[in-house]
Amino acid sequence: MEIEQLIRDNIRVLKGYSCAREEFTGQGVTFLDANESPYDTGYNRYPDPYQRELKEAVARVKGVDPRRLILGNGSDELIDLLIRSTCEPGRDNLIVFSPSYSMYEVCGHVNGAEVRVIDLGDHFEPPWETLFDRVDERTRLLFFCTPNNPTGNRWPLERIREVAERFTGWVVVDEAYMDFVTGGEAASAISLQARFPRVVVLQTLSKAWGLAGLRVGIGIACPELIAYLNRVKPPYNINTPAQRAAIEALADTATFRERVATIVRERERLYRAFLEMACFERVYPSEANFLLARCPAYGELYDYLVRHGVVIRVRHIPPLLERCLRFSVGTPAENDRLMELLLHWQR
Repeated sequence: MEIEQLIRDNIRVLKGYSCAREEFTGQGVTFLDANESPYDTGYNRYPDPYQRELKEAVARVKGVDPRRLILGNGSDELIDLLIRSTCEPGRDNLIVFSPSYSMYEVCGHVNGAEVRVIDLGDHFEPPWETLFDRVDERTRLLFFCTPNNPTGNRWPLERIREVAERFTGWVVVDEAYMDFVTGGEAASAISLQARFPRVVVLQTLSKAWGLAGLRVGIGIACPELIAYLNRVKPPYNINTPAQRAAIEALADTATFRERVATIVRERERLYRAFLEMACFERVYPSEANFLLARCPAYGELYDYLVRHGVVIRVRHIPPLLERCLRFSVGTPAENDRLMELLLHWQR
């Protein structure tokens, strides 16, 4: 199926919002086009609508062509843009897996698409052999989250490649936690895009880069899709402070690598400690920055930790996830405090 056929009819002919600022770069320009205040506050001018400097920084770190990038107000905006641009309300459908990141399903419903939910298999992987039983000619998107949230396991890239060979819609691979995977660059679905232009990769600066408060999501896709998404996105979706701070953070790769290494070490320390704790019925291995554990008294443990100032996440999602809690990996001191509380609660 041609890429244009995977875009909604109204989006194909849409003339996106344009601003005169898009035509000018450089210094020494007098801007009298956007009804801004002329008085310099540091923020009196609208931000670059295409985030050119930030995209160059992202492209250097990710090793991709800037023309293949779209940046969103978090990955959530990019998920919404993808569904809104490709799924005709009341006609098209998308496929998501459970348990996984719930915003795929939420955005699908908001945009009036049919959401087909498939339960993961016993090893928290999609049922690869029967997956296409739920696919038809109106299926526009397949969402893979790897490493998966909340289970923490990575789905085989080879399996995703096999899906991309057969599926005629968009294969969206959400790699929000890929930075915590050993050899994550080699495991990324970015490597599939040269052969499969309908593979879309989502990454983020929220997790490993520590910029969740800035809301900068990264979409990597073929330039043809990027062009359509740019028509649909709000013109100034990434504000000036966020762009500046993200550029600064991306320049400090040494700090990034050091913090990721610490989080991975702490994840393994917590995992080994959790395995020895009687309060957990099962602890799941993770390649993300969190751990999932099954606790028969999950409600009581959650309340106990909250009373002591530690907030975690309940992940009771039948049928596969029952009585589970998800623990983000904190600093070494925060993790010490968590383990101290868990040991005290057991007694």
